[in-house]
Amino acid sequence: MKRPILSLLGLSIFALSVSAQDKLELTAKMPELINDDVVYLWNPIDKTTDSTYVKNNSFSFSNPMKGGGSTFILQAGKNPEKTGLGMVVYLEAGKINIAGNGTGFKGATFTGDAFVSDWVAMEKAMEGSYRNLEKIDELSIELGEARKIGDEQAVNSITAQITMLTQLVTASGKKWIDNHLNSGPSTYLLNAVLPNMLTREETLAYLNKFTGGAKNQITTAMLSGLTGSRAQWMGKQAPDFSQPDANGKLTRLADFKGKYVLVDFWASWCTPCKAEIAELKSVYEKFKDKNFTIVSISLDKDKEKWLQSIAEEQMPWLHLSDLKAEQNAAVLAYNVQGIPANFLIDPTGKIVGVGFRDGTNPGAKTLENTLIRLLK
Repeated sequence: MKRPILSLLGLSIFALSVSAQDKLELTAKMPELINDDVVYLWNPIDKTTDSTYVKNNSFSFSNPMKGGGSTFILQAGKNPEKTGLGMVVYLEAGKINIAGNGTGFKGATFTGDAFVSDWVAMEKAMEGSYRNLEKIDELSIELGEARKIGDEQAVNSITAQITMLTQLVTASGKKWIDNHLNSGPSTYLLNAVLPNMLTREETLAYLNKFTGGAKNQITTAMLSGLTGSRAQWMGKQAPDFSQPDANGKLTRLADFKGKYVLVDFWASWCTPCKAEIAELKSVYEKFKDKNFTIVSISLDKDKEKWLQSIAEEQMPWLHLSDLKAEQNAAVLAYNVQGIPANFLIDPTGKIVGVGFRDGTNPGAKTLENTLIRLLK
């Protein structure tokens, strides 16, 4: 099983000889960077993680890029959310330079090869849509409160607002993609911003239209997700399992019949898994009172490390593990090939979503959109 884990030196292991045409050359100089802080670069598509250290308020990566561009998560320092030194970005083979002005990545200047110009232009074009997505987040919280007290008038009003904003975001995203079918950032937009806003047929149509830089890791992963083994899970009955919790009490998946359940596979040593826990916690808080819960299955062997990580990350949902790592019975039943991985199961026990955290649908935003649609 592929483990997205840093090596002992904190560096990914790459081939020794890679042509310049197949390499990403990323450099950054920002006054807010703190010397000796660790910088992580994670590719959620192939689950590789690289790291380096800040020196002279700068850092750099020189990485091979096989299979075209991909979405990356770039984080510097211990608290990137607070400092603004964390971002999701599209990268491909070529050069990109980041020049900071003390305001984090959001206020930095990005220059480099053509894909960088496309990325900057896309982000500019989507600014209004990103604000609308933030409004959708706020309205989703209000919608939950309205449902909790049974205010049907408010539920209908808020739902209509969410629908309108979603349509605006969808139209803006489609307009950009339609005009940039050979651009890598279009695949990022399709995968990370528009998931569940388009039908399966619309998504497949775009994937088959893409050319040039848009034929990349994201396209390959999405096609696999829509037509490959991942898609074959959809609509199937979820395999039942029985696993002990932290106190040794056995819990079965069947115990949750009647609820929407996200079965989430992770481990204490999995850096990419931890990178998205905050978003997963946000989704849990929004939907925990709406017939939804999360059950995490750990691939740990060491019980102490497993429990310590749960406590440190403050994950309030149910955690199970037989402490058999890759031979965990649930891992085998669901044919999990890498983590993070998860399956959304409906109240009848059928699988209605797959891969919300595995790179084909990165991030909890896709899960949140799915739950809004299913629980409305």
